[in-house]
Amino acid sequence: MTITESEKARRKELLKSHYDVENDHDMNGIMETFSPDGEMLYNRIPFTNPQSIRYAHGMIGFSGTGGAIEDLQNYIDAEHFTEEEIIVEGRLCGKHVGEFQGIKATGRNVELPFIAFYQFDKTDKLISERVVMNLGALVDER
Repeated sequence: MTITESEKARRKELLKSHYDVENDHDMNGIMETFSPDGEMLYNRIPFTNPQSIRYAHGMIGFSGTGGAIEDLQNYIDAEHFTEEEIIVEGRLCGKHVGEFQGIKATGRNVELPFIAFYQFDKTDKLISERVVMNLGALVDER
């Protein structure tokens, strides 16, 4: 089955909306992009309900305060489509100010490359966000 141009456009717009609220550090806006039964998988760690999805976004820094990455911004480098998903090659950039997954803060600006897979339902809500992110830049090389 071939994906239509209108479906590609729909997914691109939904993805843009999700990234816009992430980059604005609007936690309520982020959560509004998710379906109530949506799930997130971050580096193979599952977040399967709204509370844990909110926690995961806040832990890395999307809430704007208290996360591991300050002044966090996501950048999309490329988009690809399957029959069910939009796939993003991107970068998360910001200053590493807090511990993240056992890695102590370095105080350095970092760029974390990632691949992410997004699936939206027919009501335009995110039902699946799967992210694989390279955390190597968080390791203090001094």
